[in-house]
Amino acid sequence: MTRKKSNNQNTTISIKWADKVIFRQFAMRLKQTKSGDRYESDADLFRRILDSFAIANTKLHEEPKSTYPSLNKSQPSSDSSESN
Repeated sequence: MTRKKSNNQNTTISIKWADKVIFRQFAMRLKQTKSGDRYESDADLFRRILDSFAIANTKLHEEPKSTYPSLNKSQPSSDSSESN
């Protein structure tokens, strides 16, 4: 996993625009203002969806997994062949 910069609470997650449109359809209206309705932020919406997902899916890895593969020398590679 990448390291968190000190004093930074947020990260950027890239999603497709089509998915963002669907994602924002789940936003809850917070209040009505003079300029229109105000909805929850992407961060708050993501947290709410993540909490709901975590309740429905109780199987978690002990440690977070990286998006990108990394070579782990302690495990045998997939191309090594052992004969019995």
